Amino acid sequence: MDEHLKPNRAELEFLNLAYNSFYDIFDEIFEDSFWEKDTYYRFSKVKDGFTIYAELLNYEPIKWVIEEIKKRRPPMEAEIGSELFKFIRNLFAHFPFYMKYG
Repeated sequence: MDEHLKPNRAELEFLNLAYNSFYDIFDEIFEDSFWEKDTYYRFSKVKDGFTIYAELLNYEPIKWVIEEIKKRRPPMEAEIGSELFKFIRNLFAHFPFYMKYG
């Protein structure tokens, strides 16, 4: 694979791991049994989901897509899809006041 193409081999591996991890968390959260689990466990899973999503938003080609969404989709859709998630991730990471969800 040409290392100048996007995604290159390392990026492809990261993207596969990150997407798989995010969707594993996403699928688990949408199971009814998830809401019966310990509050700290639920909080940690939701926090991990936001962290992974925020890291994916740092990938340059995804930034290009977000910029196109800002131009072509209804107002605020891209901001909700990127800036809000980054804000929530930063809140979890830099202000760890909470240890449980719900």
